[in-house]
Amino acid sequence: METQVNMRRAPVIISVFDLEAKKHGSMEDYALHLSRSLKVRGWKSILVFVRGVTPEIRKVLSEAGAVVEVIPKGGQPGCYVGLLRVLWKYRGDIVHYHFLEHFSLLPILGLLPRPRLQIFTDHFRQPQPIGWLTRSQCIVWDRLVFGTLGIRILAVSAHIKNTLVDCYRMKPRRITVIPNGVSLERFKPGHSGLHNEICNEFGVPSNTALIISASNLRPEKGIADLLTAAETVVAEKPNTLFLVVGEGAERQALLERTAEKGLQKFVRFTGSRSDVHRLMAAGDVVVAPSAWQEPAGLVVIEGMAAGRPVVATRVGGIPEYVEDGVTGILVEAHAPQQFAGALLRLLNAPAEAEAMGRAGRARVEARFSMERWVHDTERVYETVLTSELKPAPDNQTRNGPGSEMTA
Repeated sequence: METQVNMRRAPVIISVFDLEAKKHGSMEDYALHLSRSLKVRGWKSILVFVRGVTPEIRKVLSEAGAVVEVIPKGGQPGCYVGLLRVLWKYRGDIVHYHFLEHFSLLPILGLLPRPRLQIFTDHFRQPQPIGWLTRSQCIVWDRLVFGTLGIRILAVSAHIKNTLVDCYRMKPRRITVIPNGVSLERFKPGHSGLHNEICNEFGVPSNTALIISASNLRPEKGIADLLTAAETVVAEKPNTLFLVVGEGAERQALLERTAEKGLQKFVRFTGSRSDVHRLMAAGDVVVAPSAWQEPAGLVVIEGMAAGRPVVATRVGGIPEYVEDGVTGILVEAHAPQQFAGALLRLLNAPAEAEAMGRAGRARVEARFSMERWVHDTERVYETVLTSELKPAPDNQTRNGPGSEMTA
């Protein structure tokens, strides 16, 4: 970067994640790459996990130069006390929150040890009731928080930014769109024998087409629609296996629906897997049948990085990542027959599928790499550490992935 931060001591960046770091997922990769990069700069990285961290992940992050703190979620009051303790202990120059509902942090925002910048990365923003607050009250609450505390927002898609501007009336100049990224080292095209290895693992012939889904098993992820689409696909292509990776509240209901449809031979629920990157690289198609306004969808980036064509729903921020007809096929949500048609098109045209996979890999390398994600985040850090927020033109209300921060 051209700008240098002039401070008496190394800047301290505190990143707070409301997740349990128990696998090498993309968010854990992000924390790892960010910590390594900050260490090179001579900055200090403090990683706070609200739900826990495994010894293995803690070791990897510590070796990257990060200080790792854990706050047991428990009751909300205990979470507040634990987070306040960490903030007072390290007195960060920037506190960057991920996956935390804005309203739940209000009790601590006014109790920080000294004035500092608060940044939220908005991975999800849909107006909805929280606890005893109604949907409308939550909107008013968030408007108050972000309008009075000088908080900056990093949105993972223009869809999220537009929601924040249109629904929450947040100032566009306080929002920067920084798309998600994935590790190009972990998610990459597989070797020639990987497909056969995965087929052998699941006891199917090597000529079986593998359709890969990876998500939390919740209604909004659209797995029920995927099962309906699977009926149509296997009727025409019986040598097809759907691998559904993940856990969640809907697992049992989905297992029962699979049995009702007689799809046990064609659909396998694998549970959580630490090697989802291998499954994607071995697969023929990666799918994301989301039924809600998905803010971005890491799975579509991971699938493209693995060199696989993607079939996904045209919802939320997904169209900003998947180029329809080039890196995959987009269909409407809750349209399983459209979804089945897209899958059959790719299974019946392997050359087209391979071309989409190559285009997807190139797109991720150019726009959605982990290095780019970390670089853009650091650029925001450096900007806010060296300058005050300046007024932006009123017409700056829509920005796509990678848009610059107005500062």
